Amino acid sequence: MPANALAEDTPINAHTLLTEPPEEIQALWRWSESALPEATAAGVALGDGRLPWSDVLLRLLDDPTIASKRWVWRQYDHQVQANTVVLPGGADAAVVRLRPQQGPGSLEPSQRGVAAVVDCPNRWVALDPERGGMAAVAEAARNLSCVGAEPLAVTDNLNFPSPDTDTGYWQLALACRGLALACEALGTPVTGGNVSLYNETRRPDGRPQPIHPTPVVGMVGLVEDLAKVRGLGWCEEGAAIWLLGVPPEAEDDERLGLAGSSYQGVIHGLLSGRPPWVDLELERRTQALLRHAIAADLVASAHDLSDGGLAVALAESSIASGLGAQVTLPGGGGRLDRLLFAEGGARVLVSVAPEREPAWKRLLAEAAEAAEVSDAAGGASGAAGPLLASPIGTVTARPELVIQKGDTVLLHLPVSQLREAYEQALPRRMGQAGPPPER
Repeated sequence: MPANALAEDTPINAHTLLTEPPEEIQALWRWSESALPEATAAGVALGDGRLPWSDVLLRLLDDPTIASKRWVWRQYDHQVQANTVVLPGGADAAVVRLRPQQGPGSLEPSQRGVAAVVDCPNRWVALDPERGGMAAVAEAARNLSCVGAEPLAVTDNLNFPSPDTDTGYWQLALACRGLALACEALGTPVTGGNVSLYNETRRPDGRPQPIHPTPVVGMVGLVEDLAKVRGLGWCEEGAAIWLLGVPPEAEDDERLGLAGSSYQGVIHGLLSGRPPWVDLELERRTQALLRHAIAADLVASAHDLSDGGLAVALAESSIASGLGAQVTLPGGGGRLDRLLFAEGGARVLVSVAPEREPAWKRLLAEAAEAAEVSDAAGGASGAAGPLLASPIGTVTARPELVIQKGDTVLLHLPVSQLREAYEQALPRRMGQAGPPPER
């Protein structure tokens, strides 16, 4: 087949892109967090009662999207000829050792590696395909940065319903726009991919039921020194826990919210609102600082906040390590469910050993000063101020997760109970008493 038949001479379908979001999407965007049930220190109003925050967290950890995938990966070869550096569940991205492919040193161990991750916030894409596409790229890059890898390139897998409808074509076009904007901002070109369209079934009445638009992003990054790869679990008692990105007390910050969140879906059965704005400049700054801190051995662990927000990320770091965390969040009059479970905001949890804190704080001060100089010079595109970092707690030897607001304890759970909910979610649904044996 002539090459130009696959390039210049391909058939082109003419479509008209909507200039405004479809009315059904605009109706969803009119939802606000104030429509959620009342949330107090005792929990969230649900039905005729109130669901405590501890139970909310356990329900989220039991959700298959968030829960451990151990039941799945233990059935397959995840060692990749013994070159796997971090086992599944140990970090935010997979890391595989590189080794020379030719010459006498081809079997010698190497200190360089490749990190890889796959991401797509399908709920966000369903509500706002442009922001959802941006978020997919940003989260993939953030996961790579959390292990210390420099994000390099993207392959995308565009799974969409029919583009022959006005809404379907609008979703596809805006998702691609979001992917492109984020890839350009973060320096991760798209080097390949594939497209799957017309993914629909039929309702009993004959109407089409489209899938959620799902632009899956696969991203790879380079690890220069495998000895400095970071996992998501806490490493030692007494380490300070810091939150990078938009801070918890940001009540009216549009970069953070519950629209399209796991909390909204799992607890309230909703998919509504407009997902948070993706601040690509904050993502770039936060990830650059994180990679620098990992290379300088200033942070002991790193874990990004995604599905389930802050409370789920804290629980996952405790589950991965067996250590607990004592977290105190700032006071204020905002919603408590937003404080605990909001998503977005270029956010990452890091733990810093006591002896590293002075150097860590110096790095933060230098990064803040550099950001101010850049902003003053007009060097940042779409910048939203200096890099943000907040101390929120301490790693404890006592295996319990305690989150409080001021002096009020919101949730207090043993790590063993968190682990039970997280690790048994899939086996329970598959009718198994536990994960299958190793191959």
